[in-house]
Amino acid sequence: MAEPILIVDFGTCFSSAAVISGAGVQLVMEPATGSYAWPSSVYLDDGRLLVGTPAESRKNRDPARYRSEIKRYLGQNADIVLGQRSYRPAELVTAILAALKAEAQKLAAGPISRAVLTVPASYGHADQRRALMISAAGATGLSRVELLSEPAAAVFAPVIGPPLRADDLMLVYDFGGGTFDTAVVRISSGTAHEVLGSAALDDCGGLDLDALLVSRLTPSTATWLAPALSTGAPAGTADTALRVKVTLGDVARHLKHQLSVIHEAEEFVLPNAPSARLSRAELATLAAPLLDRTVECCRDLLQRLGVEARDISGAVTVGGSTRMPAVAGALSAAFGFPLRRADDPDLAVVRGAAQWACSNAVRAIAPRPRDPDSVMLRWMIPSAELLRWLVPPGTPYQAGAPLARVRYDDGTLWDLCAARPGRLTELFAGPGQRVNWAVWLAATHER
Repeated sequence: MAEPILIVDFGTCFSSAAVISGAGVQLVMEPATGSYAWPSSVYLDDGRLLVGTPAESRKNRDPARYRSEIKRYLGQNADIVLGQRSYRPAELVTAILAALKAEAQKLAAGPISRAVLTVPASYGHADQRRALMISAAGATGLSRVELLSEPAAAVFAPVIGPPLRADDLMLVYDFGGGTFDTAVVRISSGTAHEVLGSAALDDCGGLDLDALLVSRLTPSTATWLAPALSTGAPAGTADTALRVKVTLGDVARHLKHQLSVIHEAEEFVLPNAPSARLSRAELATLAAPLLDRTVECCRDLLQRLGVEARDISGAVTVGGSTRMPAVAGALSAAFGFPLRRADDPDLAVVRGAAQWACSNAVRAIAPRPRDPDSVMLRWMIPSAELLRWLVPPGTPYQAGAPLARVRYDDGTLWDLCAARPGRLTELFAGPGQRVNWAVWLAATHER
């Protein structure tokens, strides 16, 4: 049996996981709730970190020991303080991954050492957050960790209606809890969909809409919240203020979720307080600036890739925030192409990543046979910068001809010359690359 693989979509608000084993693909259920969406939250309780719903259930006991949205802190230098202890953000990521892995191993009936983690498109190749995610996973005992872009994963997820067609260009619109990601993907008849380009907004997600909702709710509750939030109140008010802010955040999310299916929602912050009310139209007004940013991000990506909106066959919408009816309205008004909704927007990324991992479970590259007429070239030089090639591949040259130019660390320029006549067939290093005597720079056919 092939080794099991843990698939994790580590989200700002919620994380989800799946395990690929002999039993196929199984989503990892949170024991406390039976849900496949685990709150990305931690709570320090008597020296141990609680993760997920157990952390959420204790946040009102002592909000200073609670933290969510950890993904937004990844890569920052500041520690996260929980009670009297400080943690690096990556340590808290490790705690959440460890909880997901523990449940996944129960499903796999054995240890797991291989994982695929999805990351936002904003995590570029040189972004330190990529290394931090790999390191955090490694701290749980996952020794073979791969990263997959969230929008690249999402396009593999099931969509409502007919399957995506080969050669179609699709726009992935991933509006999650903490980030927005988009990508243009060319659909393949097989499993190697081609991501032409991607873009992201690190500070544009459901959390930012929640913050706007809290600001909208606070004035209407100011009269009866004033004593709790007053700076002149007795000792302990700081904890009370934190509890009230946490509660308001929960109320905002509940209102937002209700308005995905009804036109007016109502929630009570406290049993003896007036209710908070919100209409779908008011929510759309609050969300408009955020949706405008996502649309502009998509436009910029299309322009950068030289793709017209009319060339796009449709948009695949994923992420919990796309449940808002205002999202479909904004996309239709901006682009006019059809919208294809993921079968389950909240689990689209983890399900898509699992499908990708199943389709690409073995990624081995056989060596290329050596061309018997090919000669490898390198020169006895110290560390230097390759400035440019002086002879293009395919162009014949004579013995002694300068083939490339380098700059030594002392600033001097040197030409790398041919020992025998020939014709370059391949270049293994490009301008700006650091080279030395141990680096093969090119292949040639010598005459």
